[in-house]
Amino acid sequence: MTARENVFLRSAAPVREQAERLRDLLGLEPIPDQSGAGPDQYGLRAAARTVPGTLGFLVQPNLHVEADPAPEDVQAIDGYPIEIDIWLGRDEGAQRAEGRLVFDYLVQMWPDVPMLLCHDLEELLVAYRPGRGVYEFPAGTTMDAPDAAQWRDWVEV
Repeated sequence: MTARENVFLRSAAPVREQAERLRDLLGLEPIPDQSGAGPDQYGLRAAARTVPGTLGFLVQPNLHVEADPAPEDVQAIDGYPIEIDIWLGRDEGAQRAEGRLVFDYLVQMWPDVPMLLCHDLEELLVAYRPGRGVYEFPAGTTMDAPDAAQWRDWVEV
């Protein structure tokens, strides 16, 4: 599996509704073969903006959350129930740029929704909090407990 960009939304809306909103907002189309998709997973696609190619999206529940985690298991994404995976597949730099464009557009269009942008479920890149704005984390910041001092003020818990 290739690396992906991950946008996490703090939204009470059902995953299906968020997938439909994302589809309408970005002009996405369903991925035709969704036989491998699990329940409450929605595959979408559209042309990439910065390079030739197709950008894929998977909208699903955030399955990386641990119920009542021990302090050493806390993650920045714990309070964000919806995950949007984004992939381009060939060029990781272009994929990162595309993921950031999507994130910035979602912040602009959904200013009431807290969100995070991560790279490959490891590196925490950017956070958005309504009323506070966008914050870019220092390179190498993880979404894991050892880096909590760096992200605690910018993450909705």
